[in-house]
Amino acid sequence: MIVPFAARAEVRISGFGTLGAAVSDQDFIYQRFIDDGGTLNRDSLIGLQLDAQLADAWGLTLQAKAAPSTHDENAWEPTLSWAFLSWRPDNDLLLRAGRLRLPLMLYSANSDVGVTFEFARLPTEVYSLLPTTDVNGLSFARTWLDGSREWTLEGYLGTTETHWRYYLRDNMEPLFPAGVSFLSYDFVMGGLTLSRRERENIWRIGLHRTDAEADQGPIPRKFPFVTLVPGTDIGYYQVADAMPGPGVSFVDKYIIYVLTLGVEMTLPQDVRLVGEYGQRRVDNASIAGPNTHAAYLSLLKRIGRWTPYVYWAGIRSRPPALDFGDALNRNRVPDVIPGAAAINATQRAGADMLGPFDQQSWAIGASYSLSPTSKLKAEWMHTRTGVLSSLVDPPAGEDSGGRQINVFSLSYSFAF
Repeated sequence: MIVPFAARAEVRISGFGTLGAAVSDQDFIYQRFIDDGGTLNRDSLIGLQLDAQLADAWGLTLQAKAAPSTHDENAWEPTLSWAFLSWRPDNDLLLRAGRLRLPLMLYSANSDVGVTFEFARLPTEVYSLLPTTDVNGLSFARTWLDGSREWTLEGYLGTTETHWRYYLRDNMEPLFPAGVSFLSYDFVMGGLTLSRRERENIWRIGLHRTDAEADQGPIPRKFPFVTLVPGTDIGYYQVADAMPGPGVSFVDKYIIYVLTLGVEMTLPQDVRLVGEYGQRRVDNASIAGPNTHAAYLSLLKRIGRWTPYVYWAGIRSRPPALDFGDALNRNRVPDVIPGAAAINATQRAGADMLGPFDQQSWAIGASYSLSPTSKLKAEWMHTRTGVLSSLVDPPAGEDSGGRQINVFSLSYSFAF
């Protein structure tokens, strides 16, 4: 007689959460939520996971979480982060289908489970390379041994809908409404990662491709310059077709490549070194601010239940993209030109839409293990922005560049 999967399933329910507070010494918004008024929204979340062993080789995983919305500044919402069926035909091969977590960075799979890492939050400069970490599709993981080394090759292919956040300083309705906007994108994603584990040391490399198609239609590729006074550089960049000019150049979708490198290794005296690098390139739109390099390097030392750490992190758009964003942001036409104020506002709005990045952070913190499944964490972080940074929402009429921000964070993470 055949017994249905459900009748034989071994079910395990677990949960996790973080209650995190963060406050800065600035009155503008940083990393979407943080200012001098303090916030619980930057790091807080709660989740529940169900793992069912349906048969010897089959499993089902469901994970739901409640956290700040990815498309609304003022709301929390529940999401289904994981929902996949897994099949392990042998000990060395794992196949999965459904809603999956991307093997993007070292901590991507467990980025919501704060008790599994020591940082108050994973370095934003690197862990914001893509606005989503989940995909609907298929994946495989193949493992093999080479002496004391374990190699794992992972691959995935899938689709998802996500939202990219923009902040515009100036109100130019209906073209450019001031404040926060979320643009919806349909992603087609695929990638491969190769990892080598030897004792407690991990080395990892990955290459990923995303085809991002905006729901609102074609996406700007190039803003042409319109000269107003012949023989001079007085003019403006045409950032919308509604403005006079030869027309904005568009593409149907952005083709984004992401290269990732990661290492985690044990040093003498119970010191760990963790570092990651990410390079994001928009292949068919060279002016786009998301053409970036990002990295962090950290040292952590376990002292009983304490793990103090220090890290440096940075993100910077490629020079052509950053230079263009800076030129667009600084471009002004003289007040004697009719409509000069409106023209100048469009230049700032265009720079905001490009999403440029230029910043670096230093952080010092520590975690304290209350138990194997709970941690207290505290961190002080100092951030400096260079030319511009889309992680900062500057006040109207001001720039995101040239800023210094101090952030203090305190959190409690747990799992059960």
